[in-house]
Amino acid sequence: MDRISNHEAQSQLINKTAVIIDVREPGEFIEYHIPGALNIPSSNYQKSFFSSFENINIYLVCQSGNRATGVGSQLIADGFSKVKILENHMDSIQQPVQIKGWSIDRQFRMTLGLLLAIFLILYSFGINNALVIPIILCVGLIFTSIIDRCFMRMGIARLPWNKNRQ
Repeated sequence: MDRISNHEAQSQLINKTAVIIDVREPGEFIEYHIPGALNIPSSNYQKSFFSSFENINIYLVCQSGNRATGVGSQLIADGFSKVKILENHMDSIQQPVQIKGWSIDRQFRMTLGLLLAIFLILYSFGINNALVIPIILCVGLIFTSIIDRCFMRMGIARLPWNKNRQ
């Protein structure tokens, strides 16, 4: 699948010959996004969501490129021919929008901290089965680093208080 520079994609967006689609979850999109981009989460992929863009260039973006690549492959398999992935994804774009409440990353760090605190409390009371908590966290962090996709972060973004953030 071809890649396109963010600058070239935005110039085509201005000329209405392309659409930039951010495939992250709505909570992630609200935190920061490329101006003019539409949000169609990869977790809710349906060909019909993209049918109105069939005759223009579709440029996909996500946090690191993995979800965008997956959606791009699905679109190509569904018969779309003008699909490209942006060269720079949200990991490398630093234009945060001021939001109310905690960011998804902050909520993620708090969740990890709380799970480790629960482990420490349980372990200090002699509950040795609590060792399963840091083992799961360790394996999960290593696995998500390898695949470059964090399911806990995506899950936090889908929580009710993150869905319609302003």
